[in-house]
Amino acid sequence: MRSRRSISDIVAVVLLIVIAIAAAVIIYMWLSGLIGSVHTSTSATQVKLEITGASVTETTVNTSYSSYSVTATVYNPSDSPSTSITVGELEFTNGTMICSVGSNGITVSPSSATTITPGGSATISFSCKGPAASPGPVEVVLVTTQGVQVSYTTSIS
Repeated sequence: MRSRRSISDIVAVVLLIVIAIAAAVIIYMWLSGLIGSVHTSTSATQVKLEITGASVTETTVNTSYSSYSVTATVYNPSDSPSTSITVGELEFTNGTMICSVGSNGITVSPSSATTITPGGSATISFSCKGPAASPGPVEVVLVTTQGVQVSYTTSIS
């Protein structure tokens, strides 16, 4: 009897060791895959672009249609990766779009700053057409190549 009991104790210990090793390998593979993917790409949460000032000028075409000239000064903190602006939008503060323009319609000044480097700043300008806006606050929204949206609330002049 004792010999059988000692064999079952050994089998139980070996099974527990195998299960513990298998669990450790699975956890290691999961963590290394997760951590590896975070470190190999530029995450959208790393981009910290800031709009430090903006102005919007409206030229009324008719009672329901206007042309807007938007200028925004952006700053890219030194701990943020280089980025570019791909979309410029003008919205009411409730999120309703007034007008939008893609990267082909965006002007960056200085012209050498199409990519805003860490610690750098640039002036972004674009023009777009949309419905006439009533006086009040509007939001200038810029979207980076990483998909990060930054906004600044100002008034139309």
